[in-house]
Amino acid sequence: MDLSFLEQLLGEEVEEQEGYRNVWVVALAWSGKLKESDYQLVGKARDLASSLGAYVHALLLGETASEQLAQELIAYGADTVYFGQGYPTYESLARFFEEKMPEMVLWNSAAGTRKLAPQVAQRTGASLVTHAVDVMLDPESRSLLAASPLYGGEAYQVVACHQNPQMATVAPGSFPTPYRDSWRSGEVIPVELVWAPQPPLNPVEPPHYYIPLERADIIIAGGRGVRNGGWKLVEELAAAFAGKLPHKRIAVAGSRGAVDEGLVSSEYMVDMTKHVVKPDLYIACGVRGTFQHFGATEGAKCVVAINHNADAPIFKHADYGIVGEVEEIIPALIEALNG
Repeated sequence: MDLSFLEQLLGEEVEEQEGYRNVWVVALAWSGKLKESDYQLVGKARDLASSLGAYVHALLLGETASEQLAQELIAYGADTVYFGQGYPTYESLARFFEEKMPEMVLWNSAAGTRKLAPQVAQRTGASLVTHAVDVMLDPESRSLLAASPLYGGEAYQVVACHQNPQMATVAPGSFPTPYRDSWRSGEVIPVELVWAPQPPLNPVEPPHYYIPLERADIIIAGGRGVRNGGWKLVEELAAAFAGKLPHKRIAVAGSRGAVDEGLVSSEYMVDMTKHVVKPDLYIACGVRGTFQHFGATEGAKCVVAINHNADAPIFKHADYGIVGEVEEIIPALIEALNG
């Protein structure tokens, strides 16, 4: 393996390690494109690899994976991109990583990989941290350190991975988007795996209610408590408001918990680190409520909270609160709006 580029950067000879090496990113192509969070993961992998004296490899999957998208990953920092057009079985993907022996693997904590990553980790004997919001490196032990939220984001725990491969699923939007260097070159390698008959869940976002949150008059936000098809109800509630108030700009958004669960893109996350909003009406469905969420919504003229837990912190900051299951309350609200 040619490590000359690292020698030039570091000004000294770099020894190639035997065994587990390099930092990998798993990216999924949806509808012919990648998400911003895929490029963000590549940027973080680039930082880790530079500290380790290693390369960044990416595995690009999905029915619309292409050489063009692979080149995009290279432009954002990958050295080599393996791509296959399909969704692999976890056994096939585990064998792939057993052959390549990555030192670290970063996955997006999204619907397509949320179940796949633990299955691959179990099969390969890897250490795995899920729902991380930051990853760092212990340079002495070459251990991956991953920070994950506790108590709805009120506190964080940092876990060290000690068993190679070291893996982490990362919440979308956790890192900045790196610079895109269109002149950057790398290697693109087609790969054949055993493809699963059914693709993983693709969280398709209907564009009609996914508008810039700062422009919205009414925001319907879902949290981690919206599951088992409940997100469709959030969108249906937005549709009901749009039908009743056609002159108003209606938006669908999510808390960090919803983003962590892969229910919505980080592009629509209401959080002090992402979007601070000031709508006329903000309806929080299944949102527990964290300090970051409160700070991002304090400019709203009216906050309505729906949560099954009467002790949820969101109620302390809401103008109106409804205690009950989201799956029962939202249909009643829709019926009232349509009546």
